Amino acid sequence: MTATALMRSEASQITPPVRPPMSRERKQWLLLALVLAYGVALAVRLRNTAFIDEALYINAGNAYLDHWVNGRPLGDAGAFFSGMPALYPVLAALLDSVGGLYLVRLFSLVCVLGTAMALYGTARHLWGRRAGLLAAATFMLSGPVIFTGWLGTFDALVIFLLALGLWVGLTRRGYPSAVVLGGVLTLAALTKYTAGIFVPVVLAATLVLGFLGARRALVAAGVTLGLLATAWALWGESLARDVAFTTTARQALSPTTTGALLALAGEHLIFLLLLAAVSLMLMFRAGDRRLLLLGSGLVLASMALPVGQMILGEAVSFEKHLAYSVMLLALPIGWGLARISRYPLMVTPVVMAVLIMALFPLVRADTMYRWTNVRSVVTAIESDPQGGLYISSATDALDYHTRDLPGIAWETTFELYFEGEDRIRAAVGDERYQTVILRSSSVGDPDQDAAQAVFLDALEESTAYALAFEPFPASSTPGDNWLIYTRD
Repeated sequence: MTATALMRSEASQITPPVRPPMSRERKQWLLLALVLAYGVALAVRLRNTAFIDEALYINAGNAYLDHWVNGRPLGDAGAFFSGMPALYPVLAALLDSVGGLYLVRLFSLVCVLGTAMALYGTARHLWGRRAGLLAAATFMLSGPVIFTGWLGTFDALVIFLLALGLWVGLTRRGYPSAVVLGGVLTLAALTKYTAGIFVPVVLAATLVLGFLGARRALVAAGVTLGLLATAWALWGESLARDVAFTTTARQALSPTTTGALLALAGEHLIFLLLLAAVSLMLMFRAGDRRLLLLGSGLVLASMALPVGQMILGEAVSFEKHLAYSVMLLALPIGWGLARISRYPLMVTPVVMAVLIMALFPLVRADTMYRWTNVRSVVTAIESDPQGGLYISSATDALDYHTRDLPGIAWETTFELYFEGEDRIRAAVGDERYQTVILRSSSVGDPDQDAAQAVFLDALEESTAYALAFEPFPASSTPGDNWLIYTRD
């Protein structure tokens, strides 16, 4: 046999085993791309005017930029935010100045895609490509995630930072990466104060790597504490006020019963929690203590925000915060589905589970995106823009959409209502406002509703104010109308 024939024979023996793994990897990358594309398609089809938080952050960010560049007084811009106003709001304002609200929302979508890739990378490193693909799919195929991915708020960025922290903590080695982990966790906690409760979770996750993981966790914790202490030394007074108002001493802004919030959480998470429970049982049967501790810790941590809001009875941001829960559940579910798929004849049930997950955001994301659209009010203002001070229960969104109209300044009804009944009547008597824009429906808080009733009574009794337009619908709820009063 010639040397050439021998080489050909060996090649024919070696080639077949090498090709299939490469082919499977390409298929998994294609599946991952399809999942991400599906999430993008679900997100970008959502349409609405600026959400109150989106408008609030962009307006405040512009105020900070104006203060830094032109020296204009800052006032209370960004006061009582759930994160440092000089971080995300300024970034949102810069994005808005380049590409408008679309670019702000696109940044959130990029953060969500980055989170999916971080989860994919983490699960793949720990358990293989299939677990990575299923963890990424679990995250992307969720109504709260799609909603958050097309919303210009703190949350998408913070979720990405936490997922990045898990990736750094669980897949990297050495102390430089521990320093990076500390910086990432600090940025997450300052961007949104609530993220602070997940900092110990990410640090604890690194312990599954054994002694090296414990030392890296200590380094990362030291870096985080040092950076947070520095921030406290520089801005401690404002941080203490804001953290207390939005997090540690928060009062419910939209009180809701525990049962209603529990039902809402169930609509989004019940299927994922069932999958997580199955995954934990399989982890227990696998006999790997560190794996079980990691999975159990992530599942328990996923309940921190919803349970906290249930105890407080707070509906504000409840559905949006469930995206944090989905991110933490994705890793144990990804492992569990990958494990199940390796049993004989169990690939089909896993595919069915993924398809079921894919159906949820089709409906749930749309429902969550249906806040009050202010386009009709903006059109009414633009039809006859009168300079002066305007006040509304939707001030932030209206301010954002009318910022190009000259001579219009805005005040929020919540500030006026806080001053009490006498000041409300005095504001109407003194003709403080050029235009008053209210909704006839409840604002969701008994004290606010009582104050609005006083405001409406004063406007009806005043000879200086009259309805500029016939009341027109603010939503599909019967009796929920826009009321626009102008000063004669």
